[in-house]
Amino acid sequence: MHTISIHAIIDANNSRAGVQIMNAKHMSPTIRGQITIPKDIRDKLGINQKSKLKVYIENNKIILEPVSKIDLLLKDIEEEARIKGYTHEELNQEIEIIREKLMKDLY
Repeated sequence: MHTISIHAIIDANNSRAGVQIMNAKHMSPTIRGQITIPKDIRDKLGINQKSKLKVYIENNKIILEPVSKIDLLLKDIEEEARIKGYTHEELNQEIEIIREKLMKDLY
């Protein structure tokens, strides 16, 4: 039997620098591997059933990070570009053009 250490670092600003660690909670995954994020943590970070979280392993820890709306938008754009046959370089060029236009319009 293997012992698994599960750690979750969640930060509302999508950055782990300066994270305040709340009182640690001990929980066990369900048979399907699911865990429940404690209510006080969900409330503090504004996580609800519609929130998207990125889950990955870093230094033998499970990390959960909120996904920003911009990350979701970029994922959709990348998927559409892939379907239309854009290369990664072409997509980056288009994004840069749009970014420059937005900066001029906003500032």
